[in-house]
Amino acid sequence: MSKSPVSFRRIDHLKTVAYACGFCDDDARKFGKLTKTSTWEALLNLHGLEFEPKPEILPGTVSPANNIQQNSSCNLLEWVDFGQAFALALASVGFAVLILGLFPRINPLNLLPVKITIQVGK
Repeated sequence: MSKSPVSFRRIDHLKTVAYACGFCDDDARKFGKLTKTSTWEALLNLHGLEFEPKPEILPGTVSPANNIQQNSSCNLLEWVDFGQAFALALASVGFAVLILGLFPRINPLNLLPVKITIQVGK
């Protein structure tokens, strides 16, 4: 079974390890559904194969959202990337020059081949 070379899902990693060790879907079905991560973990644990364990998040390590400082400020010099701002300004000027240079060609009045001449007097 061919798998994509780069996959960040945990179940895909476990399946890859299991397939590399010679197990198939029928071996994993004995432990549950093929779409569950716990099925593949149980298969690998039973045979003593090592895989990256599931990261556990301890309750004390997650900070609640209300701990964010209310008086923190960010000035303009920290917020703006001046290199990108300068590149955006140059691109905008270049686009404006391009449009203004093409305006006589895209002007609908220049598409008409008729020339109107007004003569004053005789």
